[in-house]
Formats: sequence, structure tokens, C-alpha cells
Amino acid sequence: MKINVGDRVSYPDVVVLGQTLIPAGVGMVMDVKADPYGKTSRQIAVVKGARKEPFEAFTSALQVVVEGGDQR
Repeated sequence: MKINVGDRVSYPDVVVLGQTLIPAGVGMVMDVKADPYGKTSRQIAVVKGARKEPFEAFTSALQVVVEGGDQR
């Protein structure tokens, strides 16, 4: 599934060394950009979630949320 700017997406917990940095939730995609290291064709989304600050996540880790419970 392709992630686009403006999509509502769900994201998993981000855990580093046993500590949850970003709890799972739902957010809005603000930007989609290429992998900054340029070694892969993966894309990175900038997501604005329940946190005050936007964060970046690989689009492969995100799932589009469709109103009414249906998944695209």
C-alpha cells in the first residue's frame, strides 16, 4: 500500500534498548521523502501523531487507517 501525504496512518511502538520512545498510535502523514542515505529505494514519512513533535518512520512500518474500519 502506498502512503501519501495527508493519509491517516497507524504506527507501532518504537522501542530502543527496552525503552518505548514512541508509543503506538494514529497520526497524519505530513511529508514523504526518499531514504536520506540513498542506499535503498525505501521511503520515509514524516508523521504528526499524538506527540507534539513530528517524527520520521519508514513507510513500510505504517498502515493506512480508513474510516469505518475497512483497510485499503
